[in-house]
Amino acid sequence: MVERDGDTVKLNVLAAQKAFSVTAAVETDEEIHIARPASDRVCITADSAHIREIADYGRPSEHVVPEARRPGYVWRALILQRLEQRDGGVYVELETISLSRGIPLEVRWLIKPLTDDLPRKMLADLLEETKAAVQQSVSGE
Repeated sequence: MVERDGDTVKLNVLAAQKAFSVTAAVETDEEIHIARPASDRVCITADSAHIREIADYGRPSEHVVPEARRPGYVWRALILQRLEQRDGGVYVELETISLSRGIPLEVRWLIKPLTDDLPRKMLADLLEETKAAVQQSVSGE
């Protein structure tokens, strides 16, 4: 966590996805707003304030791609979460919106699997982390 002020949290997040022998990585500064419209409901909005693409992720030559030179495959992301307690459990609704530019034809075979799978992977990871947090809370750890 970078900073918290009431119901607003600012985070730095690193997301990486591997396809074939290439790993794509982006680092984002997220601003998260938490709203409680009712005692049994929570709405969470995570908005990417800055997205930095990382070239050669995990290698000694790893570096952030300068804004003016980056391809911008993912240049904005928004995640909306709605949680509601009812029927003895919690219903979780997740939406993700990712904005990207077109992928050049000559590298589409390499990049497209990454851009197609990254949102799904991020949501699956988020659900797994939510499940683990709930299980930890229930078990009292």
